[in-house]
Amino acid sequence: MEFKATFKPFSQLAVWVKLNWKDYFSAAAMAGICCVIGENSPSKDPNLQRDINGKIVHFEKLKEMKEAFSRYDRGYGQIILQCNLEDFSMGLAEYAIIECGFTAIEFKFGQSAKGTQPAVRMSSLEEALSKKKSGMIVHPNPEDPEIIKLYEKNACPEFWYYSRLPMWTEETLKERIQSLRSLGLKNVYFKMAGFDRRDIEEVLRLASILEVDLVTFDGAGGGSGYSPSKMMNEWGLPALCIESALPEICERLQRAGLVIPDIAITGGMSSEDHVYKALAIGAPYVKLVGLCRSPMAAAMVGEKVGELLENGMVPKHLERYGQTKETLFRHLPELRGMYGKEADRIPLGAIGAYSYLQKIAFGVRHFAALNRKFDVKYIDKKDVIPMTRDAKDILNGTWF
Repeated sequence: MEFKATFKPFSQLAVWVKLNWKDYFSAAAMAGICCVIGENSPSKDPNLQRDINGKIVHFEKLKEMKEAFSRYDRGYGQIILQCNLEDFSMGLAEYAIIECGFTAIEFKFGQSAKGTQPAVRMSSLEEALSKKKSGMIVHPNPEDPEIIKLYEKNACPEFWYYSRLPMWTEETLKERIQSLRSLGLKNVYFKMAGFDRRDIEEVLRLASILEVDLVTFDGAGGGSGYSPSKMMNEWGLPALCIESALPEICERLQRAGLVIPDIAITGGMSSEDHVYKALAIGAPYVKLVGLCRSPMAAAMVGEKVGELLENGMVPKHLERYGQTKETLFRHLPELRGMYGKEADRIPLGAIGAYSYLQKIAFGVRHFAALNRKFDVKYIDKKDVIPMTRDAKDILNGTWF
């Protein structure tokens, strides 16, 4: 697969509908990067419709997400739909490809913050029964007569549903991927956490055999939706530790005759020095760096500043930069050059996120120039120096 972008590396934006998703999908298209719709997206649409077999037949929010990207798509980057086991069971992937024109699906194996799948609280017996009918694990059992009696007396424990863990094998994965490719799927991605070296190696081996385009490894701290703050920031294997283990594993697989897919790393990175160091430590196998919460924040801040400007208010800390959207959103002229008059209708949240991504792009170029690396492919471990013994151990892969 050939990746194209206005700058390298790409950013990966995981998303939940409750956030300002339209603007940062639009920003991704304007910047020419890849963005990802996160797992469990059907649960965020109150108007979702499924048939008697539980398959999705109407998911308007998904079409809106796709349109937010497509509206500003210049032929670079891509919008990717992530699916977990529950999503696949509802036919989300098929619906996305056939009805919405998606060309890329990411298989969710796991992520840094969670050694289990999400546990979600429900507010009613009806919802609990619906989730159980769809195949999810629900506790307590909403079909138990005693539980129903307690619920009617308003004396029932809270209902929780738990997503099932994926139990893929090489054979079932191959069959699933072939089925989706026959429908028009062009690109297959895997999303994985650094649970164990054996898991990392097995997923990369499967990705190679099945000709997967990209494997993303999610390190701590990360997360954007389900994960509480403690889990996002402190649970799981840090991205740096995952990266220090990847070269040895990739070299071993290459010696066995396998072609290593492109690899992305994510987990708590938010600035250009983070991106550069991640590329250096993971070289030559890590080709992409994923950003998550930071572009989300940029989109939401841009939106808020836009609302204040409409009401004739300029935040105190921004007054020294100007009083209008032209002076506060300095990439607006650049976007006018790209989109013409349409640029004046671009939401300011999207412009804010675009500006943030351009900051990252410029910073990575700057660090590369300082290290006399005039192409991303030349970035390597020689560009970073460990400042402590612990950092040296991690850099050398001897931390475990």
